[in-house]
Amino acid sequence: MGLRSVQVASSISSAVVEVTSFDLDPAILTRLDLLQARDETTFRHSQAVAELMAAFARHLMMEPDSIRLLGLAGLLHDIGKTELSIAVLDKPGRLTANEMAHMRSHPARGHRFLSQFGSVPDVVLDICLHHHERLDGTGYPDRLAGAEISLPVRIATICDVYDALVSPRQYRPAWTPKDTADWMLQADGFFDPDLLRQFLHLVSTK
Repeated sequence: MGLRSVQVASSISSAVVEVTSFDLDPAILTRLDLLQARDETTFRHSQAVAELMAAFARHLMMEPDSIRLLGLAGLLHDIGKTELSIAVLDKPGRLTANEMAHMRSHPARGHRFLSQFGSVPDVVLDICLHHHERLDGTGYPDRLAGAEISLPVRIATICDVYDALVSPRQYRPAWTPKDTADWMLQADGFFDPDLLRQFLHLVSTK
């Protein structure tokens, strides 16, 4: 199967951070189209996380290739949600235990899907599978802890949670940036504290 280019434009506020092209298998692009069609909220979240990750990587003075890869990883990190029940994704109230287990299967589902394609970089696969891990080992799916969690995943976790909280959901209104920052700073064991402080400084100045 041939390849085609997908444009990933990453920005924060009105300033363009990175615009680059990746060759992705058409099946991945089709899956992104499906995500947008089935779950516009998750699709917009994926775009926002891609923007935040690229901007944060640039703020950390990472190499251009790393900035581009993190933007791509942000775009694809929730691709596994295309395989989840719409009823669970759109449920306005608290999930049952079975529904929560179903929801928490999306990293493994996305990783399994993306692993079919040899063109998907390892860092993208790592972020897709592990963006819900926590430094204290309470995350999922592998309960990684401390040094087991890579720097790209630590960056992804911060960007993913931040955008999720400052954006409205079916079950709650959006949090303010201040309330979000306060909660994240108090979430002991969840995030890399040094990275979190740098990220919050970045978003407070945009």
